[in-house]
Amino acid sequence: MNWFAQTFRKVHIIYASPLWAKNRGTAFNAEEYADSLAAAGVDCVELYTKDHHGICYFPCSLGLSYPHDVVGEMLAAFRKRNIRLIAYFSVCFDNYALGLHPEWRAVNVWGDPCKVGPFYMACWSSGYMDFALQQIRELAQGYAVDGYWLDIMPYVRNVPQTEWMSNSLPSPCFCFSCQKGYEEETGERLPLLETPDSQVGNPLFGDLSLQHIVGQPFLAHHADQAYQFLLGKGEAFLTQAIDILRTNNPQALITYNGANSPGDPFDYADLVSIEGHAPLYTRQSFIARWGRATGKPFEILVSAGLPGGPLGGLWCRYDHKPPPLLRMENAISLAHGGSSVLGQFPYPDGSTDPAQYRGYEQIFRPTQEIEPWLRQPQPVSDIGIPLLTKPRTASLFWYLKTEGVENIHQALLDYHYQYDILRSLDDLESYRLIVLADQAALSDAEIDRLRGYVAGGGKLLASGYSSLWDENGRRRDDFGLADLFGVSFRRDPGLPYVSIRLRDQALVDGVTSFPMFAEDAPPVEVSLNGATALGDLVYQEANRTSGTTVMWGNAPPDEDQAHPGLCRNEYGEGVCWYAAWPLRTGGLSNVWIKRLIKELVSDVVTQPVLTTTAPAGVEVVLNRQDGRHVVHLVNHHVGSPDRPSFDQENGLVLDNLEIQLDLRRLGLDSVQRVYAPPQSDLSYRVDGSNLVVQAPPLRAHALIAVE
Repeated sequence: MNWFAQTFRKVHIIYASPLWAKNRGTAFNAEEYADSLAAAGVDCVELYTKDHHGICYFPCSLGLSYPHDVVGEMLAAFRKRNIRLIAYFSVCFDNYALGLHPEWRAVNVWGDPCKVGPFYMACWSSGYMDFALQQIRELAQGYAVDGYWLDIMPYVRNVPQTEWMSNSLPSPCFCFSCQKGYEEETGERLPLLETPDSQVGNPLFGDLSLQHIVGQPFLAHHADQAYQFLLGKGEAFLTQAIDILRTNNPQALITYNGANSPGDPFDYADLVSIEGHAPLYTRQSFIARWGRATGKPFEILVSAGLPGGPLGGLWCRYDHKPPPLLRMENAISLAHGGSSVLGQFPYPDGSTDPAQYRGYEQIFRPTQEIEPWLRQPQPVSDIGIPLLTKPRTASLFWYLKTEGVENIHQALLDYHYQYDILRSLDDLESYRLIVLADQAALSDAEIDRLRGYVAGGGKLLASGYSSLWDENGRRRDDFGLADLFGVSFRRDPGLPYVSIRLRDQALVDGVTSFPMFAEDAPPVEVSLNGATALGDLVYQEANRTSGTTVMWGNAPPDEDQAHPGLCRNEYGEGVCWYAAWPLRTGGLSNVWIKRLIKELVSDVVTQPVLTTTAPAGVEVVLNRQDGRHVVHLVNHHVGSPDRPSFDQENGLVLDNLEIQLDLRRLGLDSVQRVYAPPQSDLSYRVDGSNLVVQAPPLRAHALIAVE
């Protein structure tokens, strides 16, 4: 276990001082800076050594210089106070270098540069890469830091998505280096792909559906070939950078923005590093569970400034979030054994606001008190959710598969089931239910593993296009798991939504009898091949247009256009349920689908290892740790954008919550002590094989330890 997993009090210092700012660096004092961080309880700092403007904060033969050696002065000051330092370096955003050398910019087919906000994007295949490697070499030779953090590493396949990865690869790039290199490597000219929107930096395929793309051999082949070409250039840069860093500093950790994320085709980093922003707290939880599944230490980068849009973010804000809100965000990572790295933005003159440190202290001092209960936790779960993205070999599918799992995560989180995200299928038998959510591209070996799991008595809930493609993104004639599903693929009807009418009376009683509308859920048309239909997909009477609306709504469901929707199939000793649509759960329009998932899960997981009276919006996580069990309760309501609950006087405090644990499932014959770490004993009783605990009052984060 490397040192990063033992530290839980980290900040990410966005030290940026552009040329236009007045008094650049005049107020910078490394000793005062380090004193303030140490007093706030910080034990690790990620520090900018080069920013997006191209300014280097260490003496460098290339790039724009700065009045101070910020890196050297801060490193010396941190060493005195036992604070670790990780060196941040901006790779593909560099307005100084790309202004001097416009030929190094990534461009679209018309030669327009790829620009994200005010910053140009460098192309992996251009001469800029040698420029950046020399800067990295001088940084590594000059400073014995604890780690390196490379930012703006565009390697993820750019596919239609609700923004998940901000550093998608602008592919294809039509700069001269790419055109020349592509022809030398493939023997072909870089094709002018016929897409609805060829702008570099936008989703490559515009509004085309994934199925439409894969169905176009010319588009699919050449788009993938262009992506793989640039990916190879990016990999060459990354491997050279890692070699330079390891040669000069063998003990240092190395990571990059989005490292080991679901869309990362490299998997070269020593730790998982992914951005997760308010108000998407369920996504932060998803990232934490995914990070834990990698087996590596993980961090979630959390902007401490107030969010600037519906997807959060906006690192460079001077107005910090209220401390209870940041404490809640930090707790999401802690509950899963990781850490949140909270952004700090100093003023361009080098000074910082004392209020920032007072806020950090309110977060990190309580964290320090409970650190013994945070280290090396192991999850205790009833349900496993495979996420098998294959971002290199089946790169078109990484987001489709990720979105499917994230939707299941949202439903199970609300109903407090204990579950793990799985990066492999090695340990299926330890779970009472496996949910295969839209895992479109699966290998034959993975298919055989799932088939064997169910045949041996396992329970599987699958959905959407799962197994219709192989691990290299090639379409199969039928689902690879058609025999397990008990259905066969017929066609993609090309609809953006569908209604589901349940037939099974138990489901009707538990969910609803009227047709449930599934928004943003393209259905899959299947035929029964052994399965029993528990519910139908019902297409609308007419497609949604301005000419077919009924007042403001959609055309009604047409019972004459009903197809198998929710199916149940007995296979060997086990059972498989298959839903012929993506199980979308986000937003008010899909609440009935979320309820349906709960009903299906409860039919299998009849005695969960943990139950609670906590409402939805409270994340409850059960871990096994250091000879004890620890329950985390994290109150997401603290960060509600419209009803914030972080005021001391009016903040929502949840009291009289109960947690019930199945002692037999935990392997416990007796209980010696139940307490809130570090020392407060809690009221509890043993009811048969169940331990019932009165949880401590919950504002942002609470713990229960059972020994």
